[in-house]
Amino acid sequence: MIDTATDRDIPALAEMLFALNAHHADDVPERFHTEGPQEDLQGFLAEKMAEGARALVYRTEGVARAYLLWQVIDQPATALEKARKMAVLDHIYVAPIWRHRGLARRLIARFEAESSVLGCSSWMTRVHAFNRASAAMMQGAGARLAVQVFEKPLQAPS
Repeated sequence: MIDTATDRDIPALAEMLFALNAHHADDVPERFHTEGPQEDLQGFLAEKMAEGARALVYRTEGVARAYLLWQVIDQPATALEKARKMAVLDHIYVAPIWRHRGLARRLIARFEAESSVLGCSSWMTRVHAFNRASAAMMQGAGARLAVQVFEKPLQAPS
């Protein structure tokens, strides 16, 4: 069952965030790490939620198996772009044993429904180039490539 996460869910969400970040640290160790106490991840999530982020959690037998963290962004009009209200999918994670059962698809559908009710006209997410499974999941949800970001590490001056 998918529920809106509360502060009580933060420890379970932090465990899943650790696993998600470990995947990133394996692929991009120069940027991501898995050092530090679990309490830091709990603090990170608590801060995000205090700032307005929302989390959906999929539970079975009272245990969190997957989550989706998101927030609403109001972008005012600029000299180049129209004003818009959009939802930003920040993280999505499904425990390995629960993958390929449609949980991510159901979390995204619920996220889209809640975003729409809040007046969002679209949603976006960032997917790291190495994460082809995540890119495929987003495309499967109907998202399309909108912007590519390129990054080049610089050498420290000698």
